[in-house]
Amino acid sequence: MKKKLLATAIFALAIGATACSSKKPEETTAATVAETTTEAATEAETTTEAKEVEEDYMSGMITKVEDSVLTIKNDEDDTEKNYDITSAELTQEFPLSDGDWVEVTFPAETAEDPIPVIALEVLESVIGANTDPSAEGKVVDATMNTLTLEVDGESYTLDTANAYVVAKEGVTIDKNATVTYIGDLDDEAMAVKVVMEDSYDTPEAAKFAFVGEVSQIGEDNKNIVLQSAVGDFYTFVSDSIDFSQYKAGDTVQIEYTGTVTAKEIPAVNVTKK
Repeated sequence: MKKKLLATAIFALAIGATACSSKKPEETTAATVAETTTEAATEAETTTEAKEVEEDYMSGMITKVEDSVLTIKNDEDDTEKNYDITSAELTQEFPLSDGDWVEVTFPAETAEDPIPVIALEVLESVIGANTDPSAEGKVVDATMNTLTLEVDGESYTLDTANAYVVAKEGVTIDKNATVTYIGDLDDEAMAVKVVMEDSYDTPEAAKFAFVGEVSQIGEDNKNIVLQSAVGDFYTFVSDSIDFSQYKAGDTVQIEYTGTVTAKEIPAVNVTKK
């Protein structure tokens, strides 16, 4: 009887051992899969890190603008290459133009043509250098010769005595306006153009003009000098306009191109006020 019980116990232990050993391969397989998955994820992360683009930089001058492709002359070696800005991060205030000085970030050692640009920053803009600054805000006060503009919570008072005003209903309080000016906004800048929001899309809004008193006509009648309300002088020139029909003391409005701060301002048209 004792022998029979002992045999039964040994048989039971054998079955238990078999059951335990049958579970171990499954556990081992699960652990192997987990390790493989972890290794694969680690390899994927490593591959992603390896794929991070190494960047290179250059600065130069734009010599051609064609859609989203720029031709830029490298400042260091004067070589010209094409750069595609389709997906680039752009830092600019004015439209890109021939002559702009830029800094370009692109993939290092790329063989693509045009070279894909990662980022482009305009350091000096030709249009910006030949355009007077402007500010857009709400008109909070206005007199015959001044206008107070609120921009981003700050108020600025500008002299409008010589400004070209484009407005269907005149300068209106609590309406938005874009003011082109010269000088410092913080120090009563001189407005040269005021465009109210009701006239933003008009042809007149695209023009630039200056209103002033004639101080002098050139001997060849190819230039005219206007004096501002604060006593500053501005010289306008043209090969196609005869300024001889005007005389000192007349008040005229002259349409011009470029910036009114230029030594000689190209005149487009003259209207007596």
